[in-house]
Amino acid sequence: MIKVSKSSDKQLKKFGQAEWPFADKEHYGKQVNYNVKEFVYKATDNNKIVGSIKGKLEAGVLYIDYLIVAHDKTGQGIGKALTQKLETKAKKLGAHKFHLITGKGWLAEKFYQVLGYKPIAILSKHHFKKDFVVYEKLI
Repeated sequence: MIKVSKSSDKQLKKFGQAEWPFADKEHYGKQVNYNVKEFVYKATDNNKIVGSIKGKLEAGVLYIDYLIVAHDKTGQGIGKALTQKLETKAKKLGAHKFHLITGKGWLAEKFYQVLGYKPIAILSKHHFKKDFVVYEKLI
């Protein structure tokens, strides 16, 4: 009889190592290495943090997790500098695409569009039942 119970990544490590190569071969025709790397950058002004960005590079795709700039420092190029730093690092490591999600109607939409990101999907009633937009930029 099948039983489903709570587990941890540590408990499932051996199972995953044995089974993922079969799934990779089915999906990609070969075993692949996802090469997951995470990056976090900060922007400072007079030793005070005024912005930060976090991303994860996985299988050639940079996922931008978050970008935030101090409310009294917006419009000064901080977000652009942080995004470009993350993109540059990801490109050097072989990224072929950048991907992010932001709220529909947020100021961030125009910001990302100026940086070359294109909307590809709407996530209806996503976080806190608000609509979000998926953006991507191909390199």
